[in-house]
Amino acid sequence: MASLPSELDAIGRKFGTDKSSVYHDYLRVYERFFRHLRNEPLKILEVGVFNGASLKVWEEYFPNSRIVGADIDETTRRFAGGRVEIEIIDQSNLEDLVRLGVRHGPFDIIIDDGSHIWDHQITTLRTLFPFLKDGGIYVVEDLETNYGPYVANYRGRAAFSCVEYLKRLVDYRVADNYLDITAEEDAFLRTYGRSVFAITFVKHLCLLEKQVQVRTTNVSLTETDTSRTAVPVSITAHVGFVGDVVQDSCVACPPDLLRNIQGFSIHIPDEAMADLSYRARLQDGSWTEWAADGGFVGTKGQSANVSGFTLRFDKNFTDTHDIRILGAFTNHPVIVEVAPGEDCALADATASLRAIQVVASRKDQAGRE
Repeated sequence: MASLPSELDAIGRKFGTDKSSVYHDYLRVYERFFRHLRNEPLKILEVGVFNGASLKVWEEYFPNSRIVGADIDETTRRFAGGRVEIEIIDQSNLEDLVRLGVRHGPFDIIIDDGSHIWDHQITTLRTLFPFLKDGGIYVVEDLETNYGPYVANYRGRAAFSCVEYLKRLVDYRVADNYLDITAEEDAFLRTYGRSVFAITFVKHLCLLEKQVQVRTTNVSLTETDTSRTAVPVSITAHVGFVGDVVQDSCVACPPDLLRNIQGFSIHIPDEAMADLSYRARLQDGSWTEWAADGGFVGTKGQSANVSGFTLRFDKNFTDTHDIRILGAFTNHPVIVEVAPGEDCALADATASLRAIQVVASRKDQAGRE
């Protein structure tokens, strides 16, 4: 990296921060992650102010951003001014951290350059990561304090180091749905184990990029007749790289992303007396067994997409209700619509299901005659 010019590092050397190449050499790493964000109106939080040098760096490098510095030392208030705000907090205090996040978040970038005590690093990560925007970057600096001669002074009351904790996060990110995350006791790891896009370890630091969550939407594959009395339909789909997604009537994955449905369950209230059953076709062309209302078909943790499905209803329900069953598939521009009992699938079993919709509404009197 010594041969790579860096404007951010030059700014850091000008202000004398130890993040520059004179000491830690963090800034040339950061420029790789931050340069495309430079002119955006960001919110940047740094925990640990010290002599205020890095706050000056961020203020100059990010000309349109708000900078928040947080420190336990009251004297750091003197660094407030311009686009820089100072908050006095105790990094080990959950209430202080939550109050900081609520008051100033969500953040685009969070940098922990605070006490470097293990349990403080872990507590700050657990508390402030939820205040990081989708696509944001969280940094833990000076992780060398987790090793060797630093252990005695920085262990604090922690049973394990921050690096060890981050390695547990690595397991869930690398293995994805091949590990049973629901068995994890730690609430943070269970919640965010699959909400990290990338984890990058560099000398003395770790950068975590938060996943841009795929927002499956309630956008319908078809228009619905709002004058009809609709029957509530709840669909839970297991979506690749996302997990379980629950929506009313329709689960749709954006067609421009590699997100497909790997399994699903459908529920219609008992009072509708739909007597629903359904099955799924896998990409090898085989069909699952039929499942009753609320049962799951397909797979989880096998990276195997659904390539079709079939829904059946009680005859009395089909006689008294209009039912629309629709599916959308990868690399296929046409929405497939079928009647109850018909297979919603393409001839090509490798075409993955990316959207499923079921709309049921009571027929008017003329429709029942």
